[in-house]
Amino acid sequence: MLRAADASSTCLLCHGEKDGDESVLTGDGSAFTAGGDFYWLTRSFTWSAGESEGASHGHNVVAADHGLGIDVRLTTAPGGSFPAAALACTSCHDPHLKTGASYRLLAGVGYKSPHAPTTPPFTHPAPIARADPDDWTETDSNHSAYGSGMSEWCGNCHAAMLSDGFAHRHPAGARAHFTRDAAAMYNTYRKTGDRSGDQASAYVALVPFELGTADASRLDPHSRSGPEPGGEANVMCLTCHRAHASAFSSAARWSLDATFLASSHPQVGDAGVTGNDAVNAYYGRDPGAEFGQHQRQLCNKCHGMD
Repeated sequence: MLRAADASSTCLLCHGEKDGDESVLTGDGSAFTAGGDFYWLTRSFTWSAGESEGASHGHNVVAADHGLGIDVRLTTAPGGSFPAAALACTSCHDPHLKTGASYRLLAGVGYKSPHAPTTPPFTHPAPIARADPDDWTETDSNHSAYGSGMSEWCGNCHAAMLSDGFAHRHPAGARAHFTRDAAAMYNTYRKTGDRSGDQASAYVALVPFELGTADASRLDPHSRSGPEPGGEANVMCLTCHRAHASAFSSAARWSLDATFLASSHPQVGDAGVTGNDAVNAYYGRDPGAEFGQHQRQLCNKCHGMD
């Protein structure tokens, strides 16, 4: 019962159930998990002024039994050398915990992907994070709580993206602390034109952050609190991206191409859109109703440039 065409297909025997609570590959993009739904890799959208190719929506794990194939755009990991043709769930997850127990079974120091034996072993440990083990649905009050090490761990495969010399790089990781002003902006920013928020209810799952601690006991997956001004909280890769896939290019948490989130794609009427794609893209949230028709990029949650 645990035999499949390849490693990822084996994982998806359980985690690819179309309506399973712990699925990461549904038939309609309805897996509102922190990592995202690999469904989006199978969906390409086009409209009058643009397109969004499925392969650009996330990590293209190879799972032949589930219709997931090799990335058609890239041969190696951006900012690294890991071969796209060898990407599998077990490239990142250590199912037998050979490198120690960790959040989401993420691989630790010394791990080598069994599908890419010539690549270097991981040099960064698994991140410190916590989540509700009984509820994988991401909301503002139920979400992965990140402590530290996420960006550094991503750097096991995307090392150059953590380099100060990498083109168009946004700072991320332990050195990317919120300035006092940025933390205050995150806490007061509610939406475009509205800065009436407070730290106690500032957290938005679309823009998560790391608390800046290695003590997992300090992490609360149900906290709505924003970053402490002058504290250790920092920006990480997952502040803007999802680990698995999303409805948007570059596995972004929101459309990076839209002037206003309410007009972002996929939308009803786009070629390739089916079912509830437009609603599920934002995890059931309606950005126009929640933030307003003129809500700009959620970079403004920290930068407040709108």
